[in-house]
Amino acid sequence: MDRQKRNVVPFKAPATFARFGIDWTKDAASERERSLRETYLTYETSCGPDGLVSVLLLATVSRRQGAVAEDLQHAGDFAEILLTMKMRTHQDHVLDAVHSYLDGGGTVWS
Repeated sequence: MDRQKRNVVPFKAPATFARFGIDWTKDAASERERSLRETYLTYETSCGPDGLVSVLLLATVSRRQGAVAEDLQHAGDFAEILLTMKMRTHQDHVLDAVHSYLDGGGTVWS
């Protein structure tokens, strides 16, 4: 299998965006589209990790299509920062738990 094909996110922006006239690879073409996009991005970024992952995936897919609009880029950057902070905390907790377990004589895998 070609390396480039393995590294492609198997996702494209849902047809729903097109139905409402949203093209995430370009800046909003009208005030109506700007409002829809702003509301969508605000809602998604307020939905916890799932919403943040959704925005980040949408930005990644748009970038792979050649461009990412400024509003989505800002939301994607915000999502990346928040997810990175959450994942870093998760990594720290896991490492602490594994270290504690091993110090107590346990094994992680048997």
